[in-house]
Amino acid sequence: MPPPATAWTPEPSPGSSARTGRRVAAIVLGTVLLALLVSYAGLTPVLARFRALGWAAPLVLLPYLVINILDTNGWRCTLPATARVPFSSLYLVRMAGEAVNSMTPTVTVGGEPVKAHLLRAFGVSGSDALASVVIAKTALTVSQCAFVLVGLAVLFDRLERHAAGAVWVALLVLVCAAFTLLLVRLQRRRPASTAWRWTRRLAPRSAIVAGLEARAAAIDERLADFYRLERGSFLRAALWHFAGWMLGVLEVKLFMTLLGEPIGLRDALIVEALAQPIRAVALVIPGGIGAQEVGGVALCSFLGIPEAAGVALWLLKRARELVFDAVGLIYLTRRTAMHPRRAAL
Repeated sequence: MPPPATAWTPEPSPGSSARTGRRVAAIVLGTVLLALLVSYAGLTPVLARFRALGWAAPLVLLPYLVINILDTNGWRCTLPATARVPFSSLYLVRMAGEAVNSMTPTVTVGGEPVKAHLLRAFGVSGSDALASVVIAKTALTVSQCAFVLVGLAVLFDRLERHAAGAVWVALLVLVCAAFTLLLVRLQRRRPASTAWRWTRRLAPRSAIVAGLEARAAAIDERLADFYRLERGSFLRAALWHFAGWMLGVLEVKLFMTLLGEPIGLRDALIVEALAQPIRAVALVIPGGIGAQEVGGVALCSFLGIPEAAGVALWLLKRARELVFDAVGLIYLTRRTAMHPRRAAL
């Protein structure tokens, strides 16, 4: 008598297991770094900073709420005029994508396809949605570069290195301008069709890949039309995002005031602006956990901010980020459950 049949489950691939292992190791390393940082600064003085918040603790969510509104307006500038997505829904879709960006080691791009997929439930075509997230990411990056340059200029002024600051900032302005032109040029040279052709070479017999040719062409057409006909919209998107970065300066100042260690606007600007490269480097760890805090506290110490206050600041920023990420993930789960076929990734 033959043995009873059992359900077959695929074995995880060695590559998948290795990636999972590296991800877990990175998270463990980041957690250890964070624990060591708190231990070094002293748990008691850090907790004392948090106790200073008192009844004002909910106020820490307000600036980031407005920052997301500004960034959502920036994204809306990149959508076609025919798109009719309620602002509240666009806000939540963006939060869902940003949550995926924060929770995965994908250099802040893993959540962009999520945003595009969720937009389809509101009647936005897949090609228009994908083109919009590419353009919005470009506008966000350009505004971030400009924000970092402002922070560097202010830092050189604080250090009274005006001549060296002028030279370095002028050089970096040229680099950022060239980088922006390169990004736009690449997007106007049919990148989606190029990616499709490379994929077609790797999987020449795939019917799925073959069926993506028209969509790739539509994405390229939307990108070309946008940069040819809607340059003003790109500028407005970048300005909305830049306003979001600048509001982050007020967030730092508010946090430090609530923590009992008020700082001036100049130092708040330097902290928030120069934290951007730190965040970029820290993204090798999912969410930048640990590495982001270590770099941020080092920056605060350089400016003369006590270590306990610096640790409390970055833990507070981490906490409010987790709150918004949780809301984004809840929204993503609900949309996926409501439209399992359209929201499937």
